Amino acid sequence: MKSTFAKSVFLTLIVSISLIFVSCNTLPTDIPDDISPEDMIIKAQQYTDANKTAAAEMLYNRLLDEYGSDTNYRVIGEYEIAHIKLKAKKYAEAKPLYEDIINIYETTYETLPGKYLVLARNDLERLNEEYKYDGNLKEKLSKKEKAKKKQQEEDEESFSAFW
Repeated sequence: MKSTFAKSVFLTLIVSISLIFVSCNTLPTDIPDDISPEDMIIKAQQYTDANKTAAAEMLYNRLLDEYGSDTNYRVIGEYEIAHIKLKAKKYAEAKPLYEDIINIYETTYETLPGKYLVLARNDLERLNEEYKYDGNLKEKLSKKEKAKKKQQEEDEESFSAFW
């Protein structure tokens, strides 16, 4: 009987401690309601640097909700969310955000921070090089293997053209 009671107390203690750690690592509670968009971006970047990506993503989504009508903040928020998703290997979620950023730059006449266009194009190119459009891994090959595969494809093409 004592061992059953001790086990339940121990289990309850473990669950309680786990809940405390999970709640501390999830979403921020120290963000004021009247935070400026610049402070929101800074705080989200701090969360990203501390590897608290869920909290960072929540703040960037809040930035989009509250200030997304401003194209500058929309580009910043979408890029940062896309980059978080790219790092988390959520390629299908990241790709449309990068494409939207590039589309914004191509269709707007506003003055936007140019670095986000370059970053979005670079990340999208990296995503497309490494992964198929449906988010699955492409076959990764070394340079030597790629050259050999390319040579085989060219040989097959030459052979089929000959016949």
